[in-house]
Parts: sequence; C-alpha cells; structure tokens
Amino acid sequence: MEITNTMGAQALVHKYLESPAGSELLQAMVKMAAELLMDTDVDVLCNAGYGERTDERVNSRNGHRQRRWDTRAGTVPLDIPKLRQGSYFPSLLEPRRLAEEALVSVVCQAYVEGVSTWRVDDLVRQMGIDGVSKSKVFELARDLDRRVAEFRNRPLDAGPYTYVWIDALDHKVREGGRMVSIATVIATGVNADGHREILGST
Repeated sequence: MEITNTMGAQALVHKYLESPAGSELLQAMVKMAAELLMDTDVDVLCNAGYGERTDERVNSRNGHRQRRWDTRAGTVPLDIPKLRQGSYFPSLLEPRRLAEEALVSVVCQAYVEGVSTWRVDDLVRQMGIDGVSKSKVFELARDLDRRVAEFRNRPLDAGPYTYVWIDALDHKVREGGRMVSIATVIATGVNADGHREILGST
C-alpha cells in the first residue's frame, strides 16, 4: 500500500486516523509504538536488553501484564513488561496529555514520512524515559520505522490494491454562527483489475 507524498498528506492522515473510521488503525499503531518505548525503558532499567547476558545487568524481565490505556485514539490494550525485582509502571501511563499527543503525532508522521531520529529522541524525553543513549534512540527509530513500514504495506482485507490514495475536499460550513472549513477525507484504491474503488470516507 502506498500513500503518495502530496501537500498536506500528514494533516489528512492525522484527520483520518483520529476519525471514527480510522480509530482502529491508530489504536494499533499507538499500541505498537508505546510497547516499543516501554521495551526501551525496561532495557535501561535492567541495564541490558531482552535476553542479553552481561555482567552489568541489574534486573530482568518476568513476562507481561495487561493494562487498558484510555487515549484520544480510544482504549488501547497494552502489554506492560514485568520485572523479577520490583515493579514497573511506565511513565507514559501517567496523566500527561502532552506526552500522549506527542506519541500520536509521531505515529501519524511516521505513517506518512517515515521515522526521524530527532523526533523519537524528543518523544523519549517527553515520555520521561531517562538514560537512553543516542545509539539506542537510533535503534528505536529504526525498529519503529521498520514496523510502521510493515504495517503500511500489510495486505488489505478486501484487496489486494496496487495503490491507495487519501485525499480531502474542503467545505465551508456555518458552525456556531461563523463559517469554518471542514474536510471530507476519502480513501481510494486501485484493485488488481485496474479499477478504482472508494475504500471509505469520513
């Protein structure tokens, strides 16, 4: 699946993902990114990666526990790492609206443009994850970029589609006694026979 790089593509995708039609997609991507960030956080706390044998290790993982996270994308079921010694509560679950908004923003940008290291570095700081090296941030960005690419290129249920476009049509409407701009977002696909199909709109 390919999204063409047109002007305002990120804004259109952002609108679509936060609409009822795109909420399931956004929830899946937020879950993926949040769990990658938690894995990174636990690596720092353990002073070692998952399954890594090292004399510097100070703790280790002990499975996962599930927690429901209410976000602007909807309720996201998270698999939170457990530690053998002590407990782990990810800072992203604390009431930090700005951190959640930052995560959603990075996910939307990653879907359109790919993942940039500096955005991930900024996101890690906003999530309150301390002690992450520059090389670890690079690995996290690369891993997130790979997983987003896999997600973008997954087969669609009704496909396969050679191309998928997301476009919007702006309308001027009266709201609360004033004129505002409202966008209708439309997803169009080209199927294996070369015919266009409207996949959805919001």
